[in-house]
Amino acid sequence: MDFQQELNEIFEIIKDTLPAGVEFTAYSIPSYSGHGTSGKSYFTLVDGKANRDAIPEALKDGSEYRRIEINRRINDAKFDITVAQEPGRFVIFSVSKENGYTYRIATPEELVQLTKLELIKFVDPGTRKEIFAEVAPDKKTGKPDVVGRQKIYYENGEVKEYTGAPISDFARAAFHALDEKLKLVYALVTETDAIIKTSPAIPGVTELYEFNEDLTLDVSKIENIYEFLESFNEAKIEKGIEALEANPEFKAKAEKRYGQLIKTRVGQDAGIESFEKAALSRKEVELFSDWHFAENVISLSRMDEDECRTVVDFIGSLVMSYLDIHEFKEQMEATENEMELREVYHSAAQKVKTGILDEANVYGGSWFGEISTLLANHKVEKLMLEKTHFKLENNDALKAFMFYLNLNNGISIYFDIYQSYLYNLTEFFWFSPTLPRTAWGETDFVLPEFTLKFRRKAFYRINDDGEWLRKSPKPAGVE
Repeated sequence: MDFQQELNEIFEIIKDTLPAGVEFTAYSIPSYSGHGTSGKSYFTLVDGKANRDAIPEALKDGSEYRRIEINRRINDAKFDITVAQEPGRFVIFSVSKENGYTYRIATPEELVQLTKLELIKFVDPGTRKEIFAEVAPDKKTGKPDVVGRQKIYYENGEVKEYTGAPISDFARAAFHALDEKLKLVYALVTETDAIIKTSPAIPGVTELYEFNEDLTLDVSKIENIYEFLESFNEAKIEKGIEALEANPEFKAKAEKRYGQLIKTRVGQDAGIESFEKAALSRKEVELFSDWHFAENVISLSRMDEDECRTVVDFIGSLVMSYLDIHEFKEQMEATENEMELREVYHSAAQKVKTGILDEANVYGGSWFGEISTLLANHKVEKLMLEKTHFKLENNDALKAFMFYLNLNNGISIYFDIYQSYLYNLTEFFWFSPTLPRTAWGETDFVLPEFTLKFRRKAFYRINDDGEWLRKSPKPAGVE
């Protein structure tokens, strides 16, 4: 399709409905999947603000207009043009009686202007908002990850902080405009203006946002060093590691706290010098929010393989910091009956929970301590895997994750598995003091290897409305 020719033909149909001297603008953003778009509908500028009160009927795209032939044709043209562009870019559509109907990829200057117009719409009178958005490339999808937070300042002096970045579209487009070198976007917004800075600066367009971090570190207290390590700040992390290297006692304590996580995420030979590689990113920390860890639930629904691995590796590492997983396996496989099995599990669980909480109490002011405290107290009655890519190998971290699920629970956990990839629940599935009940919807049913000396009964069903069935494998070594 000749896109501009299509817009020219549309313009000939609608030009007599357009007012003189007014330009209408919209923009669309192609998704990274290649199958969708986002963006903003047509507006015109009135007193420096986006105004959508006097838009010609043909340019409206509400549900009540989508069956009108010309509106549908305009929407189809916008969609076809947008998805043909590189993902993340702003595609601007402009139409006026004088200049016709055109499209173009937004310049950096236009990116800033369009973003400012949107930001000032969402600031209440008498308040101001600071927005911080960190940007990093996702090596698998090419889509820049944007993790942000915002502070709202009220007239009475109150300050509230929230997660989320209402500047993500700009951050991704600017990331591409800066040849994938963009690291951070900062915005200060009032109801009348918005200032946008970036790191690095977009030449001639944005000012440089400079990090004014206080790198003064009192190395006499280990909790101060932990605060630096968990700050997400490269310079502070480096300074924290230097402090540990200069203090063997503190280094040993830090390796007890973080060592297993480092080995799991970097490699068995890695030490505290590899902390930054092992540390969770802001985006990964969000995987432990109450969206996924609601009351009595862990939901891995719609997580991809890397996200599942992040959750499993962190939880598994916490467990393995206080439990020799191989020794525990040997003890379990030596038990002769249910009572012995439960005694071994509960003894180990108490040791793990106490260790996690004790360490979190040393410093709980950032992500490691906060997540540790959450996990040590979280009761799991349901594990949800809906459209989840849980394609993880049977390794120590996954076994330790399976151990964790019963840490605070004395009843059978319900595994709700639907349209998911699930390779292995590991033999630790059978070590639970009360075996999980599993429901398998449009997912291959598979229970792991059974390695105990005595029989145990696991209940499962195919689909949520299926009849409960029982599986009771033969004891290990019995033909």
